[in-house]
Amino acid sequence: MKNTYVPSRTRRTNGVRRAQILAAFERSGLSAAAFARQQQLNYTTFCGWRQRQRGGNRPRFVEVEVSARSEPTGLVIELGRQPRMRIDSAEQIALAAELLQQLNAPRPC
Repeated sequence: MKNTYVPSRTRRTNGVRRAQILAAFERSGLSAAAFARQQQLNYTTFCGWRQRQRGGNRPRFVEVEVSARSEPTGLVIELGRQPRMRIDSAEQIALAAELLQQLNAPRPC
């Protein structure tokens, strides 16, 4: 019988070790799947580490207060470290919604 590695569900990796592993991955030149296999890491877990490292927080809506006395100037959507999106007309709402859906969609590691 072939000796196969089976990752333990209870094994934890601390933040310092995760950072070391991610730095080694960046230097390796390997695909994420090949690196995870080589390091005997669960691929899904490894992808989660990479997303968090890249600021994988997904866009979310926040409450906005608009003064009734202020001049309408449009809506600005901030996407974390990403650029702002300004909506100046009702016609742009569908486009903005599509963009946010695309940004919120799951991405491969």
